[in-house]
Amino acid sequence: MPPKKGDPEQTVSEKILVEASRVYDARDGEEDSKDLKTYAAFLSRQDAFYKHIPKTLMDRAINLRPPRDRITCLLIGNHSAGKSSFTNWYVGEQIQNESVAIETAGITIIRRGRSRTTWKGPQTISAFPHLENLAKIDGVVDFLATEFSTSVEKNFPLVEFIDTPGLTDGTLKYPFDVDQVIYELAEHATMIMVFLDPIGKALVSRCMNVVERLAFKHAAKMSYYLTKFDTAGDEVDRTNVVSQIVQELQGRMRATHALKLHTMFLPERATEEVRRGLPNKIDELCQNIQREIDSRVQDVLDNLSKDCEALSAIVDEKVERNKKCVNHNRFASVWYTVLSCGFMLLLSVLAYWALLNFGETDVGGFCTHSDEPASVQLPSGEVIKEVSEGKAKVSLYCSLLRLGGGIPAGILLVALMVGTAVLWFKKTKQVEQLSGEEKKKLEAIQTHINGTIIKQHKQLKKKLTEDVLEDKLA
Repeated sequence: MPPKKGDPEQTVSEKILVEASRVYDARDGEEDSKDLKTYAAFLSRQDAFYKHIPKTLMDRAINLRPPRDRITCLLIGNHSAGKSSFTNWYVGEQIQNESVAIETAGITIIRRGRSRTTWKGPQTISAFPHLENLAKIDGVVDFLATEFSTSVEKNFPLVEFIDTPGLTDGTLKYPFDVDQVIYELAEHATMIMVFLDPIGKALVSRCMNVVERLAFKHAAKMSYYLTKFDTAGDEVDRTNVVSQIVQELQGRMRATHALKLHTMFLPERATEEVRRGLPNKIDELCQNIQREIDSRVQDVLDNLSKDCEALSAIVDEKVERNKKCVNHNRFASVWYTVLSCGFMLLLSVLAYWALLNFGETDVGGFCTHSDEPASVQLPSGEVIKEVSEGKAKVSLYCSLLRLGGGIPAGILLVALMVGTAVLWFKKTKQVEQLSGEEKKKLEAIQTHINGTIIKQHKQLKKKLTEDVLEDKLA
């Protein structure tokens, strides 16, 4: 969808992600759309050729999904760890409520839109199919919302934040299974940011248990931040807090060689002296987000190339398989005609054999010979009779059918008919082949992928290269 008049100009990364997403899903509402998602659905149907396609290619087609046009950052942590505050700071707008009290009781998705608006749970689930499993968890939909902002601060147009409720111990009851919701959201997150509060709340068991389970499966996505570091007391207190939290995390993680606890605080809320004297990794966090965006752009282009190759290979496999099926069916038709004629001929001979040996009837006259000599009457009235010398000639065909009382010939005929029948069932079996419409569809897919989509992919890679090198001749 092109930007509306008055919208800020898109960055190169944003253009690439949006255009690549449209290659996968044209979103034109038509069943026969010219996009990779429609092509993959058509090519992965369980037809006669399904089992003959290499499993790796078919799995890629079945699992093909349009890439999202931004990265997803999942924010988790204990209560009052500064998740909402960081989101507001990054967006540059007051989206989430901030308070010492538990303000975030539900799941909030924050992303850029054309206007400042809010979606409730049902609309959110409908618009983002990858979240449909959330609807299966009791109570979530009523506490799920999406907040849209028009902000273009930092890299917000390419980032989607998911703010989750603060995790606490004690008697607090959540309106849904918050742990299960976090585990489900982590499956779709690009980055999982664990925010920990230095004022004694970071080590609550519920928060640590969730972090431990997430680290078991998503360790590569996770990063850890000690927030509000400017409120952690003097240098001794800050050192103790960092040591305690690192020690707790190390005791729960399998791989701790890459464990880093970054300290951060919102610079606008600290004094000049604090900003100069305390290490603040919030800018490094923003750089990590930028790196994830750059990585996402490259991954999308790489997957686009691989998906095109896979779908094109499936088309080639089906076309080649169909040619073999067409040739097989042609030979089957020839065999059908030859064997059908042969079977009918054998059946007629068998019938004649039966009449000849058991009915004493020579229907064809092959074995009947008249013993009376032929005679000719002359004009004078005199009759001249032909006198034959020697024995009358016997038909070889008749002799074979009557040989041994007809038993050998009968056995041979039955054997030939059985053999012909077996060959008929083996050689005349038709196999499924593509219809004319399906062949045209495959040709259209191949032409569009090789002619249009591959060209778009090259153009997108060129945009990325030129943007990085700042060289129009790159």
